[in-house]
Amino acid sequence: MSLVSHPLKALVLISHIVFVTVGGAFFVSAAQSAFNNQMIKELARKLPEIDPAIILATGATRIRQDFPASQVPIVLDAYMVGLKAVFAVMIAAYGISTFVSVFGNWERLDEEKLKAAAGGSA
Repeated sequence: MSLVSHPLKALVLISHIVFVTVGGAFFVSAAQSAFNNQMIKELARKLPEIDPAIILATGATRIRQDFPASQVPIVLDAYMVGLKAVFAVMIAAYGISTFVSVFGNWERLDEEKLKAAAGGSA
């Protein structure tokens, strides 16, 4: 049983599902691209002898095993640069979603309808 009946309820639900799915897909892929690009750019600047495919295939937990001790701090620094790019993308995503949500339809829910829908227990 629905707590709120609205003539556009189906449209609102579908819109929500589409925006969450598409927005999540876009921002996850954008964050992954930013991470990879910034990490590769930083490593190309500091350790040009490392193949970018190797660093992308190596997980964060295998850095100390797969790279010599002299390269580990540089690789970790490159990971941190990549993570900063991920945080920048996510902050932008939250900022955009907050800005967009301000222009939504704001209306108060009717308490009597909520109580009736909940069987009087609300």
